[in-house]
Amino acid sequence: MIRIIKNSLLIICAFTFIACGKKINTVEEFNTFISNPDNGFKVSRSVNNVLVSVIYTPPEYVALKEMESNGFTEKPKYDSLLNLSKSYSSFVMILGPDESKDNKDDIMYKDLKNFKEYVERALTLNFDLESKVNLMADKMSYAPVLSSLENTYGLSKDRKVNFVFAPINKKDELEKVKKFDFVYSDESFDIGILHFEFDKNAIENNIPRIEIKTK
Repeated sequence: MIRIIKNSLLIICAFTFIACGKKINTVEEFNTFISNPDNGFKVSRSVNNVLVSVIYTPPEYVALKEMESNGFTEKPKYDSLLNLSKSYSSFVMILGPDESKDNKDDIMYKDLKNFKEYVERALTLNFDLESKVNLMADKMSYAPVLSSLENTYGLSKDRKVNFVFAPINKKDELEKVKKFDFVYSDESFDIGILHFEFDKNAIENNIPRIEIKTK
């Protein structure tokens, strides 16, 4: 009997530890979590010395980030933002040098011959990436409704582009899909068409518990 009780306590402690390990309070903590490939939110491909990574940012992350950026602290505000975010699917694509292959140059200057080519690349990344990306889910193809290139001010060798996809027919259709295939058709770095597949069911089972600290 004593052994059974000890085993039961060990199981309870284990589950408690796991739950606590997945508790998130800030966007910074959430960023660290989803940036770890082992957690299923990040998929990377290396082609032609270019490392392309795509991170799925779940509605919980989007809502928490919106809260922090606007200085909100109330739990009902988070719940409202989360409910709004659930209809959309958001991703971050990171283009950078593959430093594991001794490529440490700023991605913007890769294989460029002159300033004109630099301008063309800058224009593509800023204004034309929406036409190079689509999301495949349940045999449907979704074009991004929003994309934005994060300004690094020359402080990073990578470039991050945020994408948002919206439902086409029903408000909850993207919520119900089981898998995502993020497709990037590159014309800037000679890396061709890349697929980034995500198991949405597994991801949803691994989303951390969000704790809103009210002030």
